[in-house]
Amino acid sequence: CGHCTSKAPANYMLRTLPWRTDGAAPATPGCARRSHKVAPGSRSRPASTLTAARMAATSEHDETIASISEAGPVPPLVKAVLHRQHRTLDASADKLIDVLQESAASDIWHKHGSFYDHLHDVWEVLCIWQQPQAWCRLGLFHSAYSNSFVSMNLFNPKTDRPKVQELIGMDAENLVYKFCVIDRKLLEETVLEEETIRAAGYEMSHIRTGEVVHLSLEEATACIVETLADFQEQSFGWQTELEAGFAGALWPGPMAPTLRMSMVSRLAYAARQGGALVTPPPIFSNCTAVLDPKDEKEALDLYWDVVMNSKQMSPQDAICKLSASVKSNPFIGEPYLVKAQLHMQLAEWTHAAAAADRGLDHLYSWGTTWDKRMPYQAWIAWGRCIRFQATLGEWPTSWGGMESLGAVHISQRFRSLNTSDRSLVRDLKQIGGEH
Repeated sequence: CGHCTSKAPANYMLRTLPWRTDGAAPATPGCARRSHKVAPGSRSRPASTLTAARMAATSEHDETIASISEAGPVPPLVKAVLHRQHRTLDASADKLIDVLQESAASDIWHKHGSFYDHLHDVWEVLCIWQQPQAWCRLGLFHSAYSNSFVSMNLFNPKTDRPKVQELIGMDAENLVYKFCVIDRKLLEETVLEEETIRAAGYEMSHIRTGEVVHLSLEEATACIVETLADFQEQSFGWQTELEAGFAGALWPGPMAPTLRMSMVSRLAYAARQGGALVTPPPIFSNCTAVLDPKDEKEALDLYWDVVMNSKQMSPQDAICKLSASVKSNPFIGEPYLVKAQLHMQLAEWTHAAAAADRGLDHLYSWGTTWDKRMPYQAWIAWGRCIRFQATLGEWPTSWGGMESLGAVHISQRFRSLNTSDRSLVRDLKQIGGEH
């Protein structure tokens, strides 16, 4: 398929800080299986042929299934998000969220959901990243007074500041206020150009009154870190079309992933360079790597080709394209989960488990999705479902079997799947572990 080379990825620019190489995609055994490869331009094999191939592969892999370990536990903060345990993230969360829910936030449209959804989810991302409480609360109320990018507001900065200060605290409200009255685009462009955050901070102009607003190093860093979560939570292909000059782009469009990640990586790198990060967000190798925009585009194109055209290519070719995608952009999780499903269809249980683990690790780190077609909880649940089924060595081949999937742990399996090529390879009662 032309994507099975083992060249080193050219998808990042190394800077002055060391970074881990654990984001790079592993060699993909499915790509190396030349006997599985179909001729270029040929269509996928018919279901009956695939079924036969899977049965043969199942026999081959029987001995390796037992060696697949149970999936690792979900990180505690991610688990709190999945279970809507808001007070685990902030002891005062119930009160804060009640105020937002009583406001107009749930009525206001915002990109791929409501304004409330956006504020809430940015807050969760910052909590997963273990940012200071005031910074997380900035995320939860970040545009409450309106700002230079959006026109709506929830509170009046002329009359409501004391009420918001009492609710979220003086430090958090101060960040919210400054975030809402500075020229955010100017701050971002300055940080991107200088590749750091100034130690002396910035003298900004109030967007409505013109008065000077001073941003300290710490305040500017908080605003930039919020922006990392803000962009990644809200962005998808519709904004990419708008930024390319197509103001008539129909919302929501096909929901392809965003092309903003390269810019976000540069902001993250600058935030790390500024020296005021308490805990570097666990993205882009702890904010030490920068993604090249050409590699971001190549990764997206390869991934989206599989998403849109999987019926016209063999599973092996699709796996090769996905492997190339994560070589170009090793900071995204969804291609690994799509690849994991393809490995499951080929009964390559160990490879499926490895791909699912990689995809889940990325999603756990981000706290949000790159592919916005499904919400964060759905991608996590799907990845865990695949990982669980890989442990069992079982994958359905009919619509009834696929619709009976869902369990992510043995305690949730009440009975066998509706239909499958094979029965479970071991007694369900013998498989343990924690949720």
